[in-house]
Amino acid sequence: SSGINAEYGGPILLTQGLIPLTLTAAERQPNKCKIVSMSSKSGSVGHLRFMIGGAYDYRCSKVAINRTARLLAEEYGGRGVVVLPVCPGWAATDMGNRGHLNAEVPVVESIRGVREAIRGTCEGRNGIFVDHLMEFPPW
Repeated sequence: SSGINAEYGGPILLTQGLIPLTLTAAERQPNKCKIVSMSSKSGSVGHLRFMIGGAYDYRCSKVAINRTARLLAEEYGGRGVVVLPVCPGWAATDMGNRGHLNAEVPVVESIRGVREAIRGTCEGRNGIFVDHLMEFPPW
């Protein structure tokens, strides 16, 4: 599906292409080099609020992002790379407010939270799904 290609295929191909540069950077500054992927609680298998209603390709792409982050963390974490799948919250963007939808998180708050999540993620939380509130949704 085009949704899965856009939401998962593109990011994973880009990540794979950048791995050599990422590893070089991690050699110079271990645990400062981060691979960050935008995920969603919609991709959380254990988050009940997001378990109903369509958008299956989008949801499955986010499950794939989360799983890939865990695999990348396992593969490259020992080489100084920190991997972070982060949920920006249901941000009030064009996507979050289309049709009958009314997103809950102001864009500025979402961006601030994602930046804090990136800064706050360290080797001990490598590959762990985090949201813009620094909470760890089940997945």
